[in-house]
Amino acid sequence: MANKKKIFWVEDEQGLIKVYTDALGENFELEFAKLAQTALDKVGEIQQGKAEKPSLIVIDLLLPDMNGIVVLQALKKSALTKDIPIVVLTNYGEEEAQEKLLKGLQVEKYLVKTKWPPNKLIPLIEDMLK
Repeated sequence: MANKKKIFWVEDEQGLIKVYTDALGENFELEFAKLAQTALDKVGEIQQGKAEKPSLIVIDLLLPDMNGIVVLQALKKSALTKDIPIVVLTNYGEEEAQEKLLKGLQVEKYLVKTKWPPNKLIPLIEDMLK
């Protein structure tokens, strides 16, 4: 497990978690958070050196407890987490938000779930982590 690249994934839809785990779990170490607060707790652990820094973070913006942008802002505040590559994968497709996130918060990719089904997303993630 130690030599696998780690992906921290913030996603609340259990069906998608299963699909991504089935497709990527053999080659990558996956950790999921279903709530923004859980993700914020994990970010805090990474920033305190209590948890391993992931190679990639995939985050949904539409979460049950709060907007995922709060997690993005927390990640970018710390020198220990600000350089982790981030992919936003959400159903929130407003262009203004995409531009703000890509530039202001230095997000590598902003993908709309309906345009990036698992069969397209998985090869993209694998390629990003090569």
